[in-house]
Amino acid sequence: MSKYLEIETKALISKNDYQNLIKKYKNIKSYCQTNYYIASNELLKKIETYGLRIRRKNKKYQLTLKVKENVGKTEINQQILQKTYTKLRYFNIFPDGEIAEYLTKNNICNISKLRIIGRMKTTRTDIKFLTSLISIDKSRYNHNIDYEIECEDDDYFTACKNLEDFARQNKINIKKSELTKLARFLNSK
Repeated sequence: MSKYLEIETKALISKNDYQNLIKKYKNIKSYCQTNYYIASNELLKKIETYGLRIRRKNKKYQLTLKVKENVGKTEINQQILQKTYTKLRYFNIFPDGEIAEYLTKNNICNISKLRIIGRMKTTRTDIKFLTSLISIDKSRYNHNIDYEIECEDDDYFTACKNLEDFARQNKINIKKSELTKLARFLNSK
């Protein structure tokens, strides 16, 4: 289990800008990850504050709860086994552990009602830029494809500045968006 404060900013970009970035950074290996979003009717009413997913990456599964803070999000991560993911996907059995305890203790939602509501597949390329980590993403969900750059740093203003500098340096027109992948997924349904 791990817990940390995630501070990031993001922007949607065009397909053409995405392709140009991938060509420019072709020596950096991309990887794929799939987010399986989890919700219930009760949790969907609180989606501005809480996000819940299982991420599959490199044949490993991680359950994550994101809690919105004044700046950034507290991210609580819990490694799970594939069979635990399978129990949730096919039998609606939410995993035991710190995230279940947090949701229950804070009366956020009834964990027995949580279900996997869909998935998003993302091809990601991570680049170190100044003090930040820039992620170049192509995401597929609900018959949609979008392209995004994210900038993660220890400081929100630094993340914003570095994202803008990265975009300017690469001649990218950005459409600033604080919409999370989960919000975009939900808006596409």
